[in-house]
Amino acid sequence: MARLRVIVQPGTGYELLLSATSLADKSSRSRIDLAKDLRRRAKAIDNGRVLKALGGIGREPFLNLLGFIYAMTEEPTAANAVRAIADAPDDELVLGALGYQRRAFRIPTRPAVIRAAVVDRDSAAIKEFRHSSYPDLVHWQATLRHVLAMPYEEAAAEIKMAVTRWYEAGFRELEPDFAEADGRGVDRVRKLVASRDLDAVLEDIVPGITFTREVGQEVVVLTPSVVVRPGWALADYGSALVIVYPAPSDSRDNENTDARLVILAKALGDDLRLQALRELRDGPMMPSELARRLGIPRTSIHHHLQILTNAGLVRMPVDDARWSTVELRPEGLKELAKLAGDF
Repeated sequence: MARLRVIVQPGTGYELLLSATSLADKSSRSRIDLAKDLRRRAKAIDNGRVLKALGGIGREPFLNLLGFIYAMTEEPTAANAVRAIADAPDDELVLGALGYQRRAFRIPTRPAVIRAAVVDRDSAAIKEFRHSSYPDLVHWQATLRHVLAMPYEEAAAEIKMAVTRWYEAGFRELEPDFAEADGRGVDRVRKLVASRDLDAVLEDIVPGITFTREVGQEVVVLTPSVVVRPGWALADYGSALVIVYPAPSDSRDNENTDARLVILAKALGDDLRLQALRELRDGPMMPSELARRLGIPRTSIHHHLQILTNAGLVRMPVDDARWSTVELRPEGLKELAKLAGDF
């Protein structure tokens, strides 16, 4: 394969979609620092109509469109993102929103089936799409029921309306602060990219994940985000993979220490996650095996693993289609012991 290109590209267009993802997912309030404030702002727009529309569409379509913003804009500002979404052909926008360009969705469901379900509204294709595409993920199945129940022109109009109104009446006021915060530390990350391999860079900016390159991937886009803090996100689109990492805080050292303790406390404040850490003392294992040992559905384990990864307590190679072997991250456990000892 050709050499992988890695670029660092902050952009409020990414933040716009990530904020829409947060608004579409009520559970984000327990994981994302800004979720409550974003939700309060959105609720005040058009008597809650925008928030309701975002919730109906669901969180995954906006994640699916992250790569669309990279592919369709020269500069990924929020205004350019809104313009690219507004100008996109209706069928291509809805296809992109439902994962047509992401391997995570093209692997379980044939692309031809996704297209037939969206564009032709073929009943057999719709049934196969829903049956084959993560049938146990409640939020994703709700998205499919909602979007596939209407012609793609109506679905596209709803997506365009929701993104545009959220930008105009809610996000735009916050945009300067997001741009300033996202720019913080970008030069340092660019220097890391110039001097280290990608796994070493990820260990610095998103401790707990390593990169697994897939055939056809040519570029990795690293974009900082205030919205996802303290978490991370990723989505591919064609030959590009967008990895969203938490933008660094400008807090003082003692405030940063307190924030880390809160993240660790949340990660450890659940019996299942504590049991997962105990099971991983036996050695690395696949998420499916860990879920079996914990006695929970495989689809449920990803939520817990993301929280443990955000806290830096476990490590796993990830790409956009699957999560691979999970293992304890010794550095995270040492940090936990040090922070607890210094408290």
